[in-house]
Amino acid sequence: MFLRSPRLPSSRPTGLLIAIGFFVVIAACALAALLVPHALVEIRFAVVGLIAALYAGLTADLLASAATGALAWTMATGFLIDPAGELVVSGGLDAIRLAALVGLCVAAGLYGVFRQRHTST
Repeated sequence: MFLRSPRLPSSRPTGLLIAIGFFVVIAACALAALLVPHALVEIRFAVVGLIAALYAGLTADLLASAATGALAWTMATGFLIDPAGELVVSGGLDAIRLAALVGLCVAAGLYGVFRQRHTST
């Protein structure tokens, strides 16, 4: 049943996918910091979120997808909002950004699982 086993047995361990996701998020933050002006914070978050979601879709692993979304939020909040690198949670907007990034990555991961199941049969 799909709800009990959302991913196929894979030779790629989840921990390795999370570690690779960490480096993808770092690269996405660096790219957003270089290409998008500091005043456009939401655009920076969108760039990081889309790159993280693309990676999450390629992994087809829900746990790695959720972890990548959470990592994307911490890195974007710590380095794209506050350039000093301090993770400061300011309230409602940060909660919305966290839900958006994790939700986007999990949705992309679900798509990856769906795609993997239908291409392997």
